[in-house]
This record gives sequence, structure tokens and C-alpha cells, in this order.
Amino acid sequence: MSKVKAHKSKYDNFVKAIPFKDFNEDGFRRGAILDKSWLGFDVHIKYGSYWFAGRMGKEPYVPHAHDFDQVLLFAGSDVNDIGDLGAEVELCLGEDLERHIITSTTAVAIPKGMPHFPATIHTLHRPFFYYEISLTAEYQEKPVLTDKKPGPYASFRSALKKYVMPLAFIRKGAWYYGPANRDDGGGYLAFVQTKEKAGFDFVILYESIKRAPYR
Repeated sequence: MSKVKAHKSKYDNFVKAIPFKDFNEDGFRRGAILDKSWLGFDVHIKYGSYWFAGRMGKEPYVPHAHDFDQVLLFAGSDVNDIGDLGAEVELCLGEDLERHIITSTTAVAIPKGMPHFPATIHTLHRPFFYYEISLTAEYQEKPVLTDKKPGPYASFRSALKKYVMPLAFIRKGAWYYGPANRDDGGGYLAFVQTKEKAGFDFVILYESIKRAPYR
């Protein structure tokens, strides 16, 4: 059997296999860390999936802060209902460790200096994806020393609620991308934008594709 000769392109350095590894963080299983050395620019991405309920992160499970802006993304894995997280997550935000409950695909904006965590997955019906997108070349976190326990649950009028942004998905129908691409990929998409609510520039498109081909 003859081998297919790989075609060399000047863009090969932009197409890379993601280096997955096992994080060994309780229910947080195989994932990847994509940093400046891998991406080539000042961003640090930690990506993986949670398979079991329990505490998120590592011991001693205390709040921490950063000297850079960050976005946390909790994303459902059901392609037929991508907005459903399939889990109930409790995340503490702010100096009072105000508790926020997340049950749908949600982005959380973390401005530099804002304490966040600990976090707990109370129930999990299916695995979900978790992303930490840090706007820095080098990731560091500073533990916040406090005797406070997780505080009250966030009310509808909570000042911190603006940072917790459930994604509003729209259906991508046929012709969505114009006459040059008339296929219906069957998926959904949503934008995450933080400038207005969190004061820092961040825009990402989160998208699902249920079927191919795309012309």
C-alpha cells in the first residue's frame, strides 16, 4: 500500500494536535494547557472535562485572585441541547464569597484582583467541559487569606451577578454563512463579550457542529 505524502504548507505551524494529559484533580479528567509557548501569544487556556460531582480545583480549596483578567466557561456536552450544563455548580465570587449557582452553559468574567472560588459540583448528570481562559502569558494565582465561609446565595439584584453570563445560543440554519456555504451544520452558536459588564476586552465565539460536510 502506497503512503500518502504529507503536503507541506507555510501555515503548518498554525495547525497543531492538542497535547492532552490527565490532570488528576478528582473529577477533572483529561484536558490540556495551552500557553504562550504553544499558542504564540499572551494567553493561557486550561481546558478539560468534569466527570464526577465534588469540589473543583485543588486543595486547600480556598479563594484566590489574579493580577490579570480571566474568563471561566462552563459548557454543556449535549449537542442536542448545548445550553444545558447537565450539572449544578456552586461558585463563590467576591470578598464575601457570594455563592452563584450555575446550571446552564455559562461564562463567568473575572476582572483582575477579584477573589473567586471555592467551587463545588453538587450534582452531575453528564460530563461537562470547563475552560479557564487567562489573559496573561504566565499563569499565577494568589491565595486570598480569609476566615470567611461561603456567603449568601446571590440575589437577582446582586452587584456581582453581571459577571455570570449564561450563553444565549442561536440556531445556525442553512445559508447562515451565505451563498458560498449553504449546508446546515445543525449546531448552535453564542458570543461571549465582557467589555460592557466586566470592563476588559474579551470576545469569543462558542459554536457546535452536529453534522458535516461543509462546502
